[in-house]
Amino acid sequence: MDTRGSAPKVLVLRFSSLGDLVLMTPLLSSLRRGLPGGTIHLACKEQFMGLFEGGRVLDRLHTLPEGGYRELFELWSKLRKEHFDIVIDAHNVIRSNILYHTLRAPRKLQLTKEHIRKGMLIRGKRNLYGKIVHQTEGYLDLARRLGIEEVECDPSLEIPDTAALRAQEFIEGACMGGRTIVAIAPGARWETKRWPLEWSVQTARALANDNIGIVLVGGADDEELAGTIASSVSPPIPNAAGALSILETAALLRSCRLLITNDSAALHLAEAVSTPVVAIFGPTVREFGYFPRLPRSIMLEADLPCRPCSRNGAKPCPLGTKECLTAITPDAVLDALRRVLAAGGSGTGVIGETKGISE
Repeated sequence: MDTRGSAPKVLVLRFSSLGDLVLMTPLLSSLRRGLPGGTIHLACKEQFMGLFEGGRVLDRLHTLPEGGYRELFELWSKLRKEHFDIVIDAHNVIRSNILYHTLRAPRKLQLTKEHIRKGMLIRGKRNLYGKIVHQTEGYLDLARRLGIEEVECDPSLEIPDTAALRAQEFIEGACMGGRTIVAIAPGARWETKRWPLEWSVQTARALANDNIGIVLVGGADDEELAGTIASSVSPPIPNAAGALSILETAALLRSCRLLITNDSAALHLAEAVSTPVVAIFGPTVREFGYFPRLPRSIMLEADLPCRPCSRNGAKPCPLGTKECLTAITPDAVLDALRRVLAAGGSGTGVIGETKGISE
């Protein structure tokens, strides 16, 4: 079925996570561009709906509250009345599968996942990956399978004026005007992916000594962790974790020169507003597709035989050492940060070996 020139009603299923929803924005933009006159619906978790606030790429957003299968059935009951022409499962998990297989539509597409290759790399330490492909390309493949060749390749966010104003007010209230501002996102969904607290504190103190403005970012779940880091520096660092909405945080990151982050949603949020990152990867690896995309961004990882130990960092460190993260020292992060800042707008990252840490 060639959908070019038609005006279909499209449903995209992607419940979580925040990082994936950011990386999926090129798919939504490509559907909008490639299906003129079509209507684009998205079903995602309620907690992430703020990502699309005020955006023009969607015609309608359907949300799934936290809960069990009763809430999923209620969502299904609403969606089945829409009579979609195309259903795209961009998640391919149990819940999205239920909707994908039970909603009627003339055309259906589902995200392909690399379960076998991931499993072999995690459990057998056999790397069957050829060319490493970013996860964004996996989403764009869904558009290409619909006959849409002119795709929007880069994740991007529409920042409402209200969000930009709120971010500006935060910066002014923190008295950081005129200084280079670096953001630190110390959180991650799983503890196993979080850089050690003491390393974050040392890095923040070093930046403060260089008169660099620092701001801590993250969601409500990161507020306590970020608060601990903030209070460990004198004077205390402004803490935006849990204080700003998703798009307000994106607007704040847009005002920063750089973000120091774990393998987390903050990485993709920053790059979507063209802010480079120094990304610290522990139990996960670039083969999984979530590595930084911007040329000036730098990914730091330790070359250890135990990596990767899980698909997304959900499992505790099997050795109990978290060496994949402790091996990446504040000096290594600060060195990468200085090179990103020195590169300015040249768009050139530095690839090489630094103190046993590969980039």
